[in-house]
Amino acid sequence: MLGAHLLFSPIAMPLRVASPKPREEEAPPDGEIEHQTLEKFQLYETRQRFYLIGSDKSKKYWRVLKIDRSEPFELNMSEDPVAYTQQERNDLLQRIADGNRATGGLNFVTKAFGIAGCVKFLGSYYLILITKRRQVGTICDHAIYGIEESQILTIPHSTVQTEAANSKAELRYKKLLSSVDLTKDFFFSCTYPMMQSLQRNMLVDEAERMPYENMFVWNSFLTRAIRQTLNNCRWIVALIHGSFEQVKMSIFGRVFAITLIARRSRHFAGTRYLKRGVNDKGRVANDVETEQIITKEESPVSKWEVASVVQMRGSIPLFWSQEASRLSPKPDIILQRYDPTYQSTRSHFEDLEKRYGNPIIVLNLIKKVEKRPREMMLRREFEIAVDYLNKILPEASRLQFIHWDFHKFAKSKSANVLAVLGGVASQALDRTGFYCSGKPYVVKSHLHQRNAVSSTSMKSGEVERVSEDGPQNKDKEVNSKEARYQSGVLRTNCIDCLDRTNVAQYAYGLAALGLQLFALGLSDVVKVEPESSIAGALMDMYQNMGDALALQYGGSAAHNTVFPERHGKWRAATQSQEFLKSIKRYYSNTYTDGEKQDAMNLFLGYFQPQESKPALWELDSDYYLHVGSNGDDSHASDAWYLQMASTENDSWYGCGLLPGSVEDSEANKHYAQFCEVTNLDPFNPALEENEGCMYFSADDIRDRDDASVILEMQSALNEYQDIGKDLGNITSRSNYEDSDTLTHCILGKERTALER
Repeated sequence: MLGAHLLFSPIAMPLRVASPKPREEEAPPDGEIEHQTLEKFQLYETRQRFYLIGSDKSKKYWRVLKIDRSEPFELNMSEDPVAYTQQERNDLLQRIADGNRATGGLNFVTKAFGIAGCVKFLGSYYLILITKRRQVGTICDHAIYGIEESQILTIPHSTVQTEAANSKAELRYKKLLSSVDLTKDFFFSCTYPMMQSLQRNMLVDEAERMPYENMFVWNSFLTRAIRQTLNNCRWIVALIHGSFEQVKMSIFGRVFAITLIARRSRHFAGTRYLKRGVNDKGRVANDVETEQIITKEESPVSKWEVASVVQMRGSIPLFWSQEASRLSPKPDIILQRYDPTYQSTRSHFEDLEKRYGNPIIVLNLIKKVEKRPREMMLRREFEIAVDYLNKILPEASRLQFIHWDFHKFAKSKSANVLAVLGGVASQALDRTGFYCSGKPYVVKSHLHQRNAVSSTSMKSGEVERVSEDGPQNKDKEVNSKEARYQSGVLRTNCIDCLDRTNVAQYAYGLAALGLQLFALGLSDVVKVEPESSIAGALMDMYQNMGDALALQYGGSAAHNTVFPERHGKWRAATQSQEFLKSIKRYYSNTYTDGEKQDAMNLFLGYFQPQESKPALWELDSDYYLHVGSNGDDSHASDAWYLQMASTENDSWYGCGLLPGSVEDSEANKHYAQFCEVTNLDPFNPALEENEGCMYFSADDIRDRDDASVILEMQSALNEYQDIGKDLGNITSRSNYEDSDTLTHCILGKERTALER
């Protein structure tokens, strides 16, 4: 049951993550050894061992990690308890070199900036090192880095490796692991817990400052063996996947930084059509936490003052799916399972309450009415689920559900999408608040502007307009000596939680930005004008974030028409770009998502290879890898094998699939009410309701030259024909022999020979 438990404490604790500062050429006191932060590393090797030498940022003291290379299958490592000065380190390396002179001596391998993980497939253990980094920003003086290069090293010496280390399956697993590109959208910090919000970091006990089991740490599995062996996190870094961008700006000479962070959850992670909805544990696909931080630098009160606000996105928490099809770029939406008590949906919202507190505000942007029922089925079922849960939950824990048909409103030429969404955002912020490190300010009643959402509409779930003067609320005063905290969160979704969701999240970020700047004394008003340069910079940041998340989940940059039109771009050019994004997303979903999903399952530890068991690429489904009784721990693969052993032929991996074999079952009756519609032709665009920015018909690109479209399609076709060759994949070969046929198929102009 959802309770009133809040994640946020009313007592602020300082974040202490600075490294100790020993005297020159002296080892630090014994009491400080366990709190050392290592940032720079050098790897050396002998025939018997790897020696990883780590130092603090200033290189004043050094630690040594020894990794045994004589065992072909086991991982044996130990940490020298001594903290060395630089001279002592040099002497130690010389002694090691002298002692191994007969077997090749001591050789330098590479510089590094931390261990990203350690993993084993069927043969030897591998060590994953970050060998080159770039600083992308700072948070409260803590450096944040992106990865420029990484390296995978085989730990056992070649003389002790077995045949399994060079088997075809082992090499394929290694290539799959390597296909997870750490140089794209992975970030880390040696001293700042990036997996947690700024508010959480200011409140957390220092002993929990780097929680590697956090849902946003993508190398949690890869570092688990090291953490358990050494009982510390000194040698590893926590990788966050998503997006990070920081921009410095000024208002009349007052300098501040805007930081936008997107943290993608490792739970139920995957690609667009292979991960939809919710799983049995209440974890949803494409679960992303977005944090917007404003830092006022060199303030009179302290070196910096900060304000932070958090929102999140995630797939609709129901059991539903879409199967990628080579015949249609818009597969049907299938409600897979009937859950009369909505237990998994409830588990999801319970988790949100534990993470963020109350209230949980749900902004649902999918379609309400369609000629061919697709999104409207989910919309109706989602509304039923929320209504059911609100009847059994305590009043304080009830969900505040808002449904707004984004596409229907956006079709109007006079529509101001951002204005309406900005009204929703203002009301949500009024309920949840945001974190501020402590600055006096008074929020006037003009916070509620025209087109804002009325206080009652948040409960009723409908977006309404209020008078230009807004509700007559009294001024809200905040104690100038106390920090303020966020409790609750705005949860936004559309179908993919990419395109429409990103526009809504920008509107929320813009409304929050005005409050944050005002709270820090950087602005005299609580609203940032949409046409201002600051709003334009924030829009660019949200667009960049949306593109990054869309590439990770959907295979192409984010679709949108709102952002380009706000920048004054030509509508025909925007439509052309959106069409090509649709083509790329279609190709990715159809031909490459399977390999990407396999790589993620391997990287995250959801699948762990075992001898005499089916290989990862031989599985029909990865469903039980993500919902087995042990989840993402070391026995996830065992759970899957046990579940498959008991699966019956007429069920959906052990659970009744809708529609099932019994036509008059309650589940089928429930599902049938959404499907009572004539089976329309999926290739006839006249029968489909316009998807707005999602897909375009031939009329939408009539201003483009047909020849140029064919050429671009041919280029895309050639690119995707080659995908997967390095992995030995033969499924990426297209069924369309020429780009002209494929183009016409996607535009709905003609059927393919394959379809006939």
